[in-house]
Amino acid sequence: MFRKGEVFISDNLYKGKTPPEDYEQLISFLDEVFFTDDEEPKRDFLTLLPKLYKKENDPCAANHIVKEGDKIRAAVGLFYYPVIAGGERLLCGGIGNVAVGRESRSKGFMKETMNMAMQDMLKTGADYSMLGGQRQRYGYFSFEPAGVKYVFNVSVTNLRHYFGIDAENELEVKPLEPGDIEHLKQIDALLRSQPHYADTPVDKLFDVLCSWHSKPYIALKDGEFKGFFTVGRGGGLSDFKAASKDDLKQLVLAIFETVQDNSVGFDVAPFDNDSLEFFTVLAENCHVRHAECCSILRFENTARAFLKVKAAKEPLCDGSLVMLIHGFGGDEHFEIRVRGGEVTVEKTHKTPDVELGHHEAVRFLYSLYSKERRELGSAAKQWFPLPLYCSHFDAV
Repeated sequence: MFRKGEVFISDNLYKGKTPPEDYEQLISFLDEVFFTDDEEPKRDFLTLLPKLYKKENDPCAANHIVKEGDKIRAAVGLFYYPVIAGGERLLCGGIGNVAVGRESRSKGFMKETMNMAMQDMLKTGADYSMLGGQRQRYGYFSFEPAGVKYVFNVSVTNLRHYFGIDAENELEVKPLEPGDIEHLKQIDALLRSQPHYADTPVDKLFDVLCSWHSKPYIALKDGEFKGFFTVGRGGGLSDFKAASKDDLKQLVLAIFETVQDNSVGFDVAPFDNDSLEFFTVLAENCHVRHAECCSILRFENTARAFLKVKAAKEPLCDGSLVMLIHGFGGDEHFEIRVRGGEVTVEKTHKTPDVELGHHEAVRFLYSLYSKERRELGSAAKQWFPLPLYCSHFDAV
């Protein structure tokens, strides 16, 4: 038995990052675990998430695995990406492809690979992590449902009453092509105009927009860019963004004309005020849900960033709050202050107003409901939940 770097080898068992020469085996293993052979059209990870699994994107370096002999038995993908929130740079670790071979279950391999990924994030200095998965299953590894997403359902009847029976789409809709650099740059600039966005290089953006078997479209008027949207494998809307508040109405008509459905669901970020205001008037109904399962690894950094996102979009009450958090990444003791819309978050030794464990702190800061937040007597509770969000195309 010996250790070498991040690799542990004992009794014919390898635990560590995927060796580069195992790329083909890794992709085949993941396809076998997640997809059945009789699905048509066939699904696979290369077409599902090209932004992650193309060989040039080095998914081997992102996957913690367990091998028995020369066979991969379990894998967890940990894909890092930078996020700009309120002008602050954060590092997010997205967890994906949590896989254990059918013949290798109940051996503790999932726990092994997840623990490797969590320790990697602590060592790397990730600020937070997101994944899609069952709450209790991932709660053991510090994850908690969190973040905010508004989902508006709009019907053709809503359109008829709002726009009038003779309303027509005035935009030209075209599929976005991978070589269309000019429009990719415009989409990139549009995303970066938001107070919260993933810092994706333009040359990687097309693959990002194609995530989850989505097809990206651009909307134009007299050749001028008016927005974009993506349509999923089943024909439903995945993501959208208008170039301006004035373009949003026509973009909605263009989306309906493209998807050819009687009802469309629009996912809206909590900081997208233009869309929130418009769909509140238009939509048949709305529900608010958590964005993903999240783990906060550095509470001070994320609180500062997402409070700045919120302050950029709505007035915040003046106040202060001292927090002591016993988090997964260690204890954090800091004070949050808001004065005239200016946010500061700094370490402190002051007596805490609230002392929370990891899961309670995630709920307090980022979830739709928190018992501890409800009982807080301070005006500071108006600040929460913070607008943690993940676009569909950024999810891993």
